[in-house]
Amino acid sequence: MYILMNGQLIGEGEGHLSPSGEALFYGYGLFETLKYHNKKIFFLREHLERLTLGCRKLDLQLKIEEALIEEWAYQLIQANQLPTGTLKITCIKSQDHVDVILSIRKNVYTNKDYEQGFKLCFTEVKRNPYSILTYIKSNNYLENLLVRKEALAQGYHEVVFTNVHGKICEGAISNIFFVREGILYTPAVECGILEGIMRNKILEIARGLDLRVEAGGYTEEDLLKAEEVFITNSLLEIMPVVEIEGKQFNLHKNIVTQTLRKQYEDYIGAQQ
Repeated sequence: MYILMNGQLIGEGEGHLSPSGEALFYGYGLFETLKYHNKKIFFLREHLERLTLGCRKLDLQLKIEEALIEEWAYQLIQANQLPTGTLKITCIKSQDHVDVILSIRKNVYTNKDYEQGFKLCFTEVKRNPYSILTYIKSNNYLENLLVRKEALAQGYHEVVFTNVHGKICEGAISNIFFVREGILYTPAVECGILEGIMRNKILEIARGLDLRVEAGGYTEEDLLKAEEVFITNSLLEIMPVVEIEGKQFNLHKNIVTQTLRKQYEDYIGAQQ
C-alpha cells in the first residue's frame, strides 16, 4: 500500500519522521478521516476546512493549499487501486515545518453491523469542556483509544463519555443522537464534543424534514429513557444502537433513525 508524504508517493514503510519532532514527543498534530466510495470522497471540502481551522488553533503553519491536498488524495486512491475505502489526512509538527501525510485503508463496517446495531457502555473517564483539545481532532487520541479498547474487550462497540458536570458528550469515535416522543436530541457542542462533519449533516437533513431538533445538556438517565439511539461519524455515517448497558432498543421500531438513514442515502446519491 502506498502513502503520500508531502506530495511524494512512497511505500508505507518508507516514510521517515524526525525522532526529535514535536509530533513524536507531544502528539503535536491533527487528522481527518473520510469515507470514499467509487473514487468519490465524501464531504472533502468540509473536512479540509476543519483541518485548516484546527491547524490555526494549534499554531501549525500549514502552507499547502486545500486544492493541492485534494489532488493528492485522488492521486493516492488511484495509485492504490482501492476505489472504496477510508482516507486519512494527518498534519504533524516536525520542528520547523509541518508534514502532511495521506493514507488509505479498507472500511471495516459491514451491512451486518447496521442490521444488528451497536452496543454501547458508559465510561467513568470524563470529558473536559474547558480543554482546547476537546474541540480539535488532534493526534492526542490515546485516552479515546484506551477507553474504547476496554469497551471492546467487554463486548461493546463504543463508549459514551459524560463531562465533568455529568452531561453526556460523545463516544470515543462518534457523536450521539437519541429520539424521544418524536424529538431528536444531541449533546450541545459546549458540553465538550468534537463537532463532527456527519453530525452537522444529520442536523441539516433532520431540519429539512421538519423534525424537531434539540441540542443541549442531557444526562445518562435521559439517554436511557430514549426510544431510539444512534451514533454518527464519517465512516459509520448513521449506526443504530441496539443496547446501552443492558437497556435494549428495538431496531424494527426506530422509525426516525430509519427515515434519517434513507434521507441520507438519497442525499449522498444526489451528490454522486
